[in-house]
Amino acid sequence: AAKEGRVRMKIILVCYSGSSASILKDRMLAWCRANLIDADVIIASLAGLDEDQEDADIVLVGPQVRCALSNIRERVPEQIPVLAVDTRDYGMAKGDRIMQEALEEIRRFREQRGL
Repeated sequence: AAKEGRVRMKIILVCYSGSSASILKDRMLAWCRANLIDADVIIASLAGLDEDQEDADIVLVGPQVRCALSNIRERVPEQIPVLAVDTRDYGMAKGDRIMQEALEEIRRFREQRGL
């Protein structure tokens, strides 16, 4: 299948890896497929955050690690937006809502910086 016209994205989801994170990842990827977005969703722990992030489009922060939001913000390159995921959306694994929020945040972030 040709991939022309597809949007490619790399999303990092920072949380304590667990079944809730992988369910959410599956649902986010399903939404992306349905919307012709070619996405990688990488689940990262706080400790593993520094490894995969350099070409990410956005870093999403799960509710369990929200207390570390300012620490995460400091560790992510400034050209990458960081967004705290809504606790209810996360808990209910609403991948569609989270992806729509992430895309909106990326758009807003890039507009503000004139990218």
